Amino acid sequence: MTRSAIACFSYLAAVHTLRVPRMPELNYGIEIISTGSFLAGDGPIVAGALAALGREPVLLTNTIGDDPQGQLITDRLGTWGVPTPLAAMATATMVNTVVCDEAGNRTWFSGLRGIDSILNDIDLSPLHRASAVYIDCYEVLGDAPRRVFDAACDLGVDIYLNLGGGPLPGWLRGPATTRARVVQTNASHTDPDAAGRLAVQLAQTAAADVAVVTAGHLGAFAVHHADDTVVHAPALKVAVKQVQGAGSVFSAALLDSLQSQPVLHDALTRACSAGSLWCSRTEDDPFPTSAEITATPTDRAS
Repeated sequence: MTRSAIACFSYLAAVHTLRVPRMPELNYGIEIISTGSFLAGDGPIVAGALAALGREPVLLTNTIGDDPQGQLITDRLGTWGVPTPLAAMATATMVNTVVCDEAGNRTWFSGLRGIDSILNDIDLSPLHRASAVYIDCYEVLGDAPRRVFDAACDLGVDIYLNLGGGPLPGWLRGPATTRARVVQTNASHTDPDAAGRLAVQLAQTAAADVAVVTAGHLGAFAVHHADDTVVHAPALKVAVKQVQGAGSVFSAALLDSLQSQPVLHDALTRACSAGSLWCSRTEDDPFPTSAEITATPTDRAS
């Protein structure tokens, strides 16, 4: 069997977005500038961005409900060219709420109760036709990602892990017979040195061959497990319209690049371009294509 697909594991939920001028103080309020609808987690967005790059994505995720929120997800995934998990009539689509401010900060409220046990039961047979798998390893998913990781290891599939800003799962710590190709997380864009330090620390855990840390307009930092030299790629200077999904688009471009050529700095630079381009668009715009990423200007953020 030809392994042409790229599998993406995560939860699937609708997202209600609130955009505010700044985050309110505790026990206080703030006006809402605008609202929007999107989807999560990162895995489904990675799948959509991969499709725009000419890859064949397949989702490893929970089903969604036959309800208005589920229909919004189905429509969006269809627009992206990503097959939708079959809806279950008796299942209500899970919904998260995300609050974004004008400084690029985000906080979210999770409506994912029981998602870890649900994801433990999903079908992993699509991994047999995958050359690589992207795995979200959020704390809320418990040990469900481990099942996907172990199956991918058994099949010899390239593994890309996303911590989403959370800690490294316990099952990834300590000696391992198989490492992921990449482990990615994010750091605050307010501290220019934090991302580089975190990349070094993450690389020293030996969870992956390469540790990658994104930091908003500061770009991204990467470190090889075998070499503690920090590789940095800056973001593009763009007029930011929104930041939701930027890390996912970055991940898709990084995965796509590393599957084609192994030069880390080039792949990191291309991924930063893709993430920056996405931030210059609205959530209803198409994802950046390979041609658009290649044609990006050289003006980079400092």
